Amino acid sequence: MKPVTLFTSVLLLLAAFPSPASGPDAKTQALIERLHLQESKQPVRDWPRWRRPDKIYIGIPATDPEQREKYLNEARQVADGVELVPYNLRFGQPVPDNIVRNAEVMLGGCTAGLLQKATKLRWFQHYGSGVDRCMYPGIENKDFILTNNQHSAAPPIAEHVIAMMMSLARGLPAFYSNQARGYWVQRRDINFPMIEVGGKTLLVAGLGGIGTEVAKRAHALGMHVLATRHSSREGPDFVDYVGLPPELLKLAARADVVVNALPLTDETRNLFDRKFFNTLKPGGYFISVGRGKSTVTRDLIAALRDGHLAGAGLDVTDPEPLPPDNPLWTLPNVIITPHVAGLTDKGFERGWLIIRENLRRYIRGEKLLNVVDVKEGY
Repeated sequence: MKPVTLFTSVLLLLAAFPSPASGPDAKTQALIERLHLQESKQPVRDWPRWRRPDKIYIGIPATDPEQREKYLNEARQVADGVELVPYNLRFGQPVPDNIVRNAEVMLGGCTAGLLQKATKLRWFQHYGSGVDRCMYPGIENKDFILTNNQHSAAPPIAEHVIAMMMSLARGLPAFYSNQARGYWVQRRDINFPMIEVGGKTLLVAGLGGIGTEVAKRAHALGMHVLATRHSSREGPDFVDYVGLPPELLKLAARADVVVNALPLTDETRNLFDRKFFNTLKPGGYFISVGRGKSTVTRDLIAALRDGHLAGAGLDVTDPEPLPPDNPLWTLPNVIITPHVAGLTDKGFERGWLIIRENLRRYIRGEKLLNVVDVKEGY
């Protein structure tokens, strides 16, 4: 038997502890499985424009220097020696033109203007979920890959939906209004419904990452769950029926609660209009966490005022910000939050795992996660 040398021992030790850059770590793999993240059909190395990048521009959102360095070091761990050039990423602040015009690979927040200027771009990793602000006429002719962070904010948004639904079902907006003026309402004077959600039917319009998390929680509350999705009729076991988009009105007529979890596309713009609200059961609830422009605001107000809708929970509105004189603010059966459903104590961490994993995959030419179909808009 040959003696074990120091060199052999080192090789054995390295084999026992593979580099985190060789594949997703356990935490990232668990997240991919939990959120059902989709890989591209082909490795990116099969794309004619792919090549191993020399330099990658990476937006770092943290303002604290130690936190910035933490994120940058985590990115370097999977970058396989590729130079990472960090830039400050602040909401609403434009990226310097010299970066945009020179970048072949870029990670950050995309806008239509940025993508139009990025003439050398091969891959852009968008840190957000929705990409409607990134779209512009002719983007389908731009030869680049766009990935996003869809599904990463689904858990807190789904909890936000359930919180709104339960608040409306139990009349909490009215009770809070009474609390603010120190008024103890008598039971006989309560003039709004107080319902149990168990046994009721909830329709998810858009069974993507957010919609699936909403459906899972609604099912756990004892609700019957219906859904629509664009891609197929397939769905998890906790969804009773999955329909295609043309079935929306038929399914809405059966629902006590409708949740808008749709992206904004040409097909979904102004989708929730007077015809839709008239189709709903009298006394139903409408909750919107998709995009504000998918709802015709004046038609929603009319349905709330005439009592056809018992209430609405809105994290997104049209326009945004909602003007102070908009009637939605003063309707007693409406809950409005300022597009914050995705905020969570877990912050950037969950999304960062996906971003970092796509960085690792792109450098090695592997299959990417969350590739956006720019023709479809999501």
